[in-house]
Amino acid sequence: MKIYSIKGTHGVSDYYVGINQIEINPDEVRINDLVKLIESVQDLHKDTVLQFFNEKHILNIEHILHACYFVQKAFHINANISNKKNLEFFLYLAAKRQIKISLKDFGVIENNLRNRRISYCIITPKNNIDQIQMEINKHLNFKELDINFEDNSEEKYKIIKDYFGFSNNQILVILKSYGIDESEIYAEQVNLQSLFKALNDLICEKMVLLSLDKRSSY
Repeated sequence: MKIYSIKGTHGVSDYYVGINQIEINPDEVRINDLVKLIESVQDLHKDTVLQFFNEKHILNIEHILHACYFVQKAFHINANISNKKNLEFFLYLAAKRQIKISLKDFGVIENNLRNRRISYCIITPKNNIDQIQMEINKHLNFKELDINFEDNSEEKYKIIKDYFGFSNNQILVILKSYGIDESEIYAEQVNLQSLFKALNDLICEKMVLLSLDKRSSY
């Protein structure tokens, strides 16, 4: 598990984030078990968020941390779209207003269970992530896995780019802002690290727009 201590900004209090990927026994865990576990943990720990999610459209850890920040900010300024933080988390991962779509794209599905691998995120105002982790393990009896969110490949780049609907021109504009020569871009000589950085910036921009769009709708 990776644990982050986040300094609050713009009135948002300090908080902690835990991100983990685990191996579970598909014969012992059902989707409904995860839903009940979320409710149990959140009832037991005030202001804590627990969410299990599908990693298919996750760009990197920064993608997750940005979503956590916007969830905290949305509830702080009463600009949340959902009345539940763990569902708001899906909205910002997807950078979409529709809960049904975000849940379909980022929620854990039966295939995740069959593959024995699921991911989860904890957001808490206290430094108690290890305790919450133990409670989750008590119910799921999991094995921790190496976190693979930072693994970059051309296939993953295409999946994420297509999911968020980014055009080649949008990528081009961001790459130019990095000082990358246009000839390198058209010759496809840009390294994957720069391409993923461009995706990261564009996803964050979509989250910002989602946040502003919600506020402007009041």
